[in-house]
Parts: sequence; structure tokens; C-alpha cells
Amino acid sequence: KDGTVFPVEASTSMFDLGGRKVICVVIRDITDRKAAEEALEKRERELEAKTLELEDLNAALRVLLKQREEDKNELEQKVLSNVKTLILPHIEKLRNHADMKGLSYVNVLESNLKDIISPFAQKLSVKYLNFTNREVQIANLIKEEKTTKEIAALLNVSESAVNVYRYHIRRKLNLTKKHNLRASISTLV
Repeated sequence: KDGTVFPVEASTSMFDLGGRKVICVVIRDITDRKAAEEALEKRERELEAKTLELEDLNAALRVLLKQREEDKNELEQKVLSNVKTLILPHIEKLRNHADMKGLSYVNVLESNLKDIISPFAQKLSVKYLNFTNREVQIANLIKEEKTTKEIAALLNVSESAVNVYRYHIRRKLNLTKKHNLRASISTLV
């Protein structure tokens, strides 16, 4: 009536009315339906855009996590390298000039320092939660190719105590005497 253009749906049908053919046309205003369809299409476009945005964010997050892991590994390596080159040589010098009591402290200091910086010890204790702290410590020293005698001196225990720990480690790893303990421990990390 007022000249406004709006969407319509038209349907026609033909029938006989007193021998005359009559065409009936029904026109319906579908403004509300069109508005709902357009709103739905808009929401679908927005959802698709959000999905793409989330995919991009996930990809960026994966890259960041990978970079974080690489940075962490690099930092671990730097710390280990610095300790081995800047601290351990001085501990060795202290060991060479220490009396018996001082030697005990130097051995404990070196052993504890190695435990703190050793990612091997952390990974071993996580992988084998049934290992005691001392078993993890001894396994780490075995991995470093220390002899039973050297381990005993470092930890201030008897050689027979170290042998008992070695036996427990073998048993927990299901190793027979045919297996090389150091080689088996080295493959754990």
C-alpha cells in the first residue's frame, strides 16, 4: 500500500469454476522468514570465521609450545655445560686439596649438584617411580661410568652397599647378569 518493497512467496493454482478456468494466486509476506534466513547465514559466516581464527590460534599455540620445549632443552644443556665446565673442575681441585672431612663435604657437594642438574635423574625417577632416591642417584653415577669403588667414595657408603643398590636396580629393571647395567640405564633416557 505504501510502496515498500518486501519479499513474498507466490503460489498459483488453476481450477474450473462453472465451466470457466480460473487461476488463483496466493501471495504471502515472508519478510520474517527472510530475516531469519539472513540472520542464520550471518551467524554461519561468523562461526566459520571464528573456527578459522581458532585454527590459526591453535597452530600458533603449537608453534609456541614447540619453541618453549626447544628453549627448555637448550637451557638445560647450557646449565649442564656450564656446571661441567665452570663448577665441576673447581670441585675436583677442592677434592685434591681437602683433608678427609673436607673430602666428605666435597663428595656430597658434587653428588648433590649432579642430582640437581641431572635431567637423567628426573627422567629416571619419573619413568621408574619405584626407584628410591638413592637408587636414582647410583643409577646416574653408573651412567657416568663411575666404578663401584668411586660411587662408594662419592656417596660415603661401603662398596657392598653400592653392590646391593646395583642388585636392586637390576631387579627393578628386570635385568639378568648377562645385561650390561650401564648400557641399559643409558637407554632409559
